[in-house]
Amino acid sequence: AILTQAVWLHALVQFAGDSALHSSLLGIGVLHLDQRLQPGEHMKAVAQEELSKHSTADDLWMAIDGDVYNVTRFAKVHPGGAQILQQFGGLDVTSEFYELHRKDVLGKYARLKVGRLATAESSEPRAPGAISEVPFAELPAFQGQNSPYFRDSHRALLQGTRAFVQTTLEPMAEAADLTGDLPDRDLQGKLGMSGMMVSRMGPGPWLKEAKALGIRIPGDVDPDDF
Repeated sequence: AILTQAVWLHALVQFAGDSALHSSLLGIGVLHLDQRLQPGEHMKAVAQEELSKHSTADDLWMAIDGDVYNVTRFAKVHPGGAQILQQFGGLDVTSEFYELHRKDVLGKYARLKVGRLATAESSEPRAPGAISEVPFAELPAFQGQNSPYFRDSHRALLQGTRAFVQTTLEPMAEAADLTGDLPDRDLQGKLGMSGMMVSRMGPGPWLKEAKALGIRIPGDVDPDDF
């Protein structure tokens, strides 16, 4: 399977672009720092009765997938406006959330978590690069549907790219954006050795040359399948 440069860029933008877009919202990083759990503080169990008490503009909680988020301050910079969040304050809004958002968005705002619903089932953290099981959150071909276009190499590339973004870029991107720091030599080296740079050039003999130098294409995709 030949993965064209257009598909490669689509994959990279789809799974890294959301973070870049949301990081541009003024004050998000500050909100995260203000509201995150402090060292030694554990995620508490939140009863449904307690959740329902936090339903005002000055004290606004909501639950998604069993996790409870304090969105009081975030509401002021919510792209969809504060009113819609206030309308659903104190409620489990899992269904409403997924009608308008990708699951990836939750990872960016994990620091807003204040607890987990006491009635929610325990959840295992998703492995980096994992394919979401939420309907329509991924291309259907990556959720098990047959496709004449997408093959295992496409899926592997997608997961490899996503895992790199989630484990290497996301942890430092927001702080660097707020401080204006540019990528240092260490990050540039990681981008190069992970295949992020050479893969952007598309299929060609340089992929085999890169592999010979120890550079991995994301997802360990073979140069002949790229």
